Amino acid sequence: MQNHTIKLPDGRELGYGEYGKHGGTALLLFHGTPGSRVFGRFDGADWIDAAGLRIVTPERPGYGLSSPAPRRRIADWAADVEALADQLGIDRFHVAGGSGGGPYALACALRLPSRVQSATLFSSGGPPEVMRLSKDMQGGNRIAFFAARYAPLLLKALTSMTANAIRKQPQQYLRKLKAQLPESDRALMDDGTLERTMMQLTEAYRQGGDGAYRDMRLVSQPWGLDLGTITVPVFLWHGEADNLVPVATARAFADMIPGCESHFITDAGHQLLGDDRIRAQMIARMLAVHA
Repeated sequence: MQNHTIKLPDGRELGYGEYGKHGGTALLLFHGTPGSRVFGRFDGADWIDAAGLRIVTPERPGYGLSSPAPRRRIADWAADVEALADQLGIDRFHVAGGSGGGPYALACALRLPSRVQSATLFSSGGPPEVMRLSKDMQGGNRIAFFAARYAPLLLKALTSMTANAIRKQPQQYLRKLKAQLPESDRALMDDGTLERTMMQLTEAYRQGGDGAYRDMRLVSQPWGLDLGTITVPVFLWHGEADNLVPVATARAFADMIPGCESHFITDAGHQLLGDDRIRAQMIARMLAVHA
């Protein structure tokens, strides 16, 4: 288990995991919503060392080992990331965000353009201007986004129920989660992957449901990011069979980012990081950036 923490300038703790070569090309990877520092599939992964990467996985406030920050905004994440990079002795770095981590990668690209070499978005949610609650979105996710946008008390109840389910009936929760995914994602979720997913979610809800609640509220409301002013290279990767964030959202989202290089993958779902071929393509494209 990766149990690293640093103290931030305002006194909060920030939890993070670290994988790969200490002197490698730095990638700060931001988890989804919900999520945590624990990326079990990275432990001892040969591809990380082969690519010469140093992957750091920080937790947003209220998740895992990171202190809550009830008044935070998406843009504030950049200051936490900068403090982490400073304490780890990392000057320049790539950022990547999966699912609900996408907007946080863009916040860093906007606020830290002299340090961020590229921003990769994979299976990323979009801002509310393009995030439609359509029939193409899986039912549970559609309810959660509706609650996050319009019914915060319902959302608080849902995140609390999820935290309790993960604590008391983890295997039942995982079975329900897997059943809701497209076939391409279910094919990637063997017993080992399910166990690692549960490790990540258990840490995500270590403090209860409030971290997920506040994160979902933030990503479902206006982000407060001027996407039209991004100058850092942005790569967007999205599966056309994604039923958590439908591909129509991703296409409209990409159009909002100047020069965004988009990759839409036939028959792929939401779990792009778990697909060896797609992950290798994402890493290779990122490493091709010379900045």
